[in-house]
Formats: sequence, structure tokens, C-alpha cells
Amino acid sequence: MDQRIEVIEQFHQFKEIKMHIDLKFKTTILFFLVSFNILAQDFELFKVQSAYYPNQTIEDSETGREVGFWEWNAQLAIPQRLKNEKTVLIHQLSYTNLRADVEGTFANDETEASKDFHAISYSLNWIQTLSPKWNLAVNLSPTFASDFDQSLSTDDFFFLGNALAIKTVSTKFKYGFGLAYTTSFGRQLVIPMGMLSYHTNNMALDIILPNGLSVVFNKDKAFHYGFQARLNGGFFNNTSDIQIVNDEIDRVGYARLNIGPKIGFRFNETIKINLEGGMAIARRLDFVDPEGETFDRTPENGPFFKVGLSLSPKRKNK
Repeated sequence: MDQRIEVIEQFHQFKEIKMHIDLKFKTTILFFLVSFNILAQDFELFKVQSAYYPNQTIEDSETGREVGFWEWNAQLAIPQRLKNEKTVLIHQLSYTNLRADVEGTFANDETEASKDFHAISYSLNWIQTLSPKWNLAVNLSPTFASDFDQSLSTDDFFFLGNALAIKTVSTKFKYGFGLAYTTSFGRQLVIPMGMLSYHTNNMALDIILPNGLSVVFNKDKAFHYGFQARLNGGFFNNTSDIQIVNDEIDRVGYARLNIGPKIGFRFNETIKINLEGGMAIARRLDFVDPEGETFDRTPENGPFFKVGLSLSPKRKNK
């Protein structure tokens, strides 16, 4: 009998501990959702996505050379809440694979070839409450970006980052400004940043310049839809031959602006599937030799299709 009573007491203690852990986890996630709402972003615990860009003719190519791309990306976020309750840290691990597929006449031979580039990064996102109206968001992203055909070296390493000061005007409207060191344009640049966010119960308008804009309707519903224009790219170290260029290549820069509609489906409050499509414009594909000379192999504008799956807690209405 005493053993049964002891087991029952231990069971109740376990339930109390579990309830405390569950409450702490849910409170922490809610805290992060509020913090990411400051940045006009969904907090994604985990995300995988893939994008396809069909072959397009290289601009000014006299031999009909074409290049197309596949992109894959996976991201894991690990949240950390500090005791002062004014600071949020989000640790993000990310992997990106870019595959370039080329076709055409090279050295008088019809050739098909592929080249893979990879980027592995750790990002520290620091969101600091400065006052009831002002917040500071800092992102630091040490990154290895290369074809990884040889052992890692310092040439594969890039240290990227940005900082934004954000003012909350109301529960619906926020704006901010800052500075970024980025490779989103296919080269290393220091650029000014600006952001504007306007959210209603049904619509979310988010602008982060120069990265792009997004407008979403039915934003908190199981099915949501909208439009976006998003700039992205990368800058990679290269250590092996590239079929599309005869010279020795040291660096590769790649960028594009995706414009088009997007739709999303949310399942059981957390799982989201996103579908995007449209046109990839303002494209850039540059190869840089060791002397700094650039060879432009930019393809013409063309369509793209993108699919993504994420684990993202539902953002609550305010």
C-alpha cells in the first residue's frame, strides 16, 4: 500500500514538472512570436525549401549557351530567452545548395555539365528592447560559401551581418532603418537598409529594402495568399574548373529578383506549406578570376517555381 501511495505521489510530481515545462516552453515561444512580430517576420523553428529556374539563354551568347539553376535550403532555429526579458537571441543554422546546369557548345562540342556551390552559416539574431517604442535588431552571420571541391580555407569564409533600429508606431505600423554587409547582390557590399510593416487583421504588408516586399491576405488563416518581390543571391569561393568559362575562376557571384504570387497552407496550427512562382528578373551570374577580371554569364529573365515546408507557430492577432 505504501508503495502504491509513493508511486501515485511521484506520478503527480511528474505531472506538475511536465506542466511547468510545457508552460515555460509555450510562454517562451509566445515571447519569440511577439519579438519576431517586431521584425514583421514569422518565427520558423524549421524550414526546408527548393526552387527551380529552367534553362535560359546566356545574354549575348552567340552559340546558344544556356544555364539553369536548382536551389535547396534547410534552416533550423534555436531560441534563447534571457532573464532580463528585454533580449531575445535566435540561433540559426542554415545550409544552401546552388546547382548550375549548363548546356551549349563549348570548344566546338555539345556539352551538358553541372556545378554545385554550397553555403553553411550560423546566424545570431539579437533583438533588444530599448524602450516601449524602439527596438534594435542585429544579425551576425559567419558563413562558409564555396564549391567545397577542396579543403576549407580562409577564402571560403565570409562574415555577413546587418543592424536595424525599429520604431513601433502602433500595433499595426512599424518602420526602421539600418545598415547591412551582404552578398545578396552577388558580390560583397555595404548597403543601407529600410523597413516598413503595416498589418491589419486580414492583411500584412512588409517591405525590407533593398531585399524586397511582401503582401499577404488572410494572413492568420489556414489558407493565405499574396504577392512578393524578393532579392537574393550569394558569393562563393571557387576551387575547380567551370565549364562555362575557359579562364581560371576564383569567385562566383549569383543574384536574382523573384516576382510573383504566393500561396500558403497551414496545418494543425504549426506546419506550413508555401508555393511561389513567377519571373526571375534582374539576374546576375559573374565569374571573377584571380586578377579581379569579371566574366559576365548572366542568363535572360525567366520563370521560377518554389516550394517550401516549415514549422512555424501561428502568429496571434493583437
